[in-house]
Amino acid sequence: MRGKDVLVVAGAGETQDVILSAVAAHELDAEVVTDLEQVAGPWRSAGTVLVADDQAERLAARALPHRQDVFLVGPDPGELSAWSAPLSARVIPLPEGGAWLASILADGSGRARAPVVAVVGGSGGVGASTLAAAIAQVAGERPVRDGPRGAALVDVDCLGGGIDLLVGAERTSGWRWPRLNGAEGHLGDIRPYLPVVDGVSVVAMSRGPTVDLAREPLAAIVGALRTWHGLVVIDAGRTLTPATREALRLANRHLVVVARGVRGAAAARQTVATLGLDRAELVLRSGPGGLPTDVVADAVGRPVVTRLPDERGLAAAAERGEPPARGARRGYRRVVAALVDQLAGTGPGYG
Repeated sequence: MRGKDVLVVAGAGETQDVILSAVAAHELDAEVVTDLEQVAGPWRSAGTVLVADDQAERLAARALPHRQDVFLVGPDPGELSAWSAPLSARVIPLPEGGAWLASILADGSGRARAPVVAVVGGSGGVGASTLAAAIAQVAGERPVRDGPRGAALVDVDCLGGGIDLLVGAERTSGWRWPRLNGAEGHLGDIRPYLPVVDGVSVVAMSRGPTVDLAREPLAAIVGALRTWHGLVVIDAGRTLTPATREALRLANRHLVVVARGVRGAAAARQTVATLGLDRAELVLRSGPGGLPTDVVADAVGRPVVTRLPDERGLAAAAERGEPPARGARRGYRRVVAALVDQLAGTGPGYG
């Protein structure tokens, strides 16, 4: 049974006031619990859990089952961090974390409904960025029965060289992350400010000094993109940065691209464990030799959702700046199109 949008575990005071004001601003349905004898039920059923610092120690002592989307909120980052691991919770310090709190709550509002897909390489060089771009391109080409049209492609891999190169948008005018890194809270329609290729709005890294991409602007940008697009695809990278972790938190689906060999499966298993991708679905790259599909699934401990055919022309297309789905043969496009059908099922329907 679905519970309230938000469970607020907080005693009366300033932190509770800040949380409830933010919840009310997003027109969400909240349940406030101060008697921890009553917390077990809503803990399991609420969409998001916000715990004030004054309740963290008592709540941790109850050893509640692990769940996602738990956040500790309060003015003392040190106190919050002390209870982050026991509660498997992210820390939102106040007042500086107010914008991130707003972005998190925006995920639960009716204004942000498009599915978000994060693509991760199980190991280096397996084509995760190529698949992310191809999914966004195929989705961007499709008509939509209702709701927003087009797709967005978000680059979070600070070491990837900029995904705009992969889709041929390096000379297309529009804002990159350095210009967007100050975003926070609620944003309007940012499509006019972004490079667009084949119906895909692209948020790319720039080439030059490394951008210290923070979770707050990423949450704000993705929240805005979800409002104005039918699908948002994130090239999440494989680092342990706050931005990568936030990208994975924001995503409804996690796709891990796996090389078919023994080392590829072993690396993917380590990636899944390190990034905590307990909902990951595997995309298996075909190729000569390698392990059978069921063996890879057993080795990694996650299901295989599809197999990508070997497409040798993709590397050459990328060097020419030709978007993957445009330069691929029919077999590759057909597999990606079927994958988009599955992914779009968590949001507005495609025609």
